[in-house]
Amino acid sequence: MAELKKAVLMMHTDRVQGELWKTALLTQQLDVIWENIPLDLVVYLEKFDRQKLPDLLIMDMAIKSPNSETLQSSSVCQWLSKQQVPTKVVLFNPRQEKIKDIEHSWALRRGASDVLPRLSPENLMAEVARVTALIGCSLITQPLEKIARSLGASSSGMIERESSDVDEAESKPKSRSETKNNSKNNQKSDAGDVVMYRGVRVRR
Repeated sequence: MAELKKAVLMMHTDRVQGELWKTALLTQQLDVIWENIPLDLVVYLEKFDRQKLPDLLIMDMAIKSPNSETLQSSSVCQWLSKQQVPTKVVLFNPRQEKIKDIEHSWALRRGASDVLPRLSPENLMAEVARVTALIGCSLITQPLEKIARSLGASSSGMIERESSDVDEAESKPKSRSETKNNSKNNQKSDAGDVVMYRGVRVRR
């Protein structure tokens, strides 16, 4: 009998990062459900049969309860703990490249197993490895390497386009008004470099 796939529930509101996580996790032969609309996660999880709860929940640490300013991460971790189920919770911060120690401690105190930064070509392999290790799965590296390479190529293309736009803007001939304004600004700058000392104008 074939072994059942491990199930992962994602609660991401960042579309780009959510798609990246889903693509990466699917390469690891996992069943992935991605919810990207506001909902009460505890109410959502209560609808599952106890035996069918996901093996892993990855959620944006900033997600708040509907019609409330309360973060859902605490209530979700508390609910899962009371159910005494093996579901692991990993918090995710799509707004940061690196997780601060204080954020990590905060997440662990609330019952999360880990907290991860936004995915990038540099950390994709390591972050997915941390997630798969939590649910006892071996890392399948080849497809992740391909994703990381495509991400790196995409990032390089964006940087080159931005650099080209800057070069093009700098190479454009300036209009008379721009030249005149620059001249005035230079004069103001020169004036700022001059001080009066005993009735004599002296450069600083």
